[in-house]
Amino acid sequence: MPQTPPFVGQLNSADYNKNLFQTSEEGYAGLCYHDNKLVSGSLEALIQHLVPTLDYYPDRTFIFTFLLSSRLFIDPHELMSKVCHLCMEQQRLSDPQADKLRLRKKTPKILQLLTEWTETFPYDFRDERMMQSLKELLHRLVSGDEVSPQLCRTRPPLVLIQLSCRTRPPLS
Repeated sequence: MPQTPPFVGQLNSADYNKNLFQTSEEGYAGLCYHDNKLVSGSLEALIQHLVPTLDYYPDRTFIFTFLLSSRLFIDPHELMSKVCHLCMEQQRLSDPQADKLRLRKKTPKILQLLTEWTETFPYDFRDERMMQSLKELLHRLVSGDEVSPQLCRTRPPLVLIQLSCRTRPPLS
């Protein structure tokens, strides 16, 4: 009877890792790419990759895939808490003027991420902890953005109104 070779012997390690590399870019350490596509990473690195920066906004496919699969490893309310924490940490600078400029540039990106999350997974926001985190983050964005108050004063309430309509239990 033929024997199956051991699994280790089936892999040629020289070919296996040919197109797989780990990035060491600032802020994204721990992410692995294959043919320029993100294939894996630590939970913390993937959460950092989810949060927009001044120069970066995550791909819609990544947002959907990560929000869907992350619930296997972390509860949505914990993820929201970590996202809020990262958003606030990224905004802290020693120079108040630079802080205002960063906030002005990042606010629309953060609002877009929150909008995509609330539209794609509205049931996540039935949890009061999620709504509380969302409201706190929106409040910080609204109160901190002095340059584009129109954007912050119209869009966050719209997100909350849409969310409350989607998560409200049906009338019987």
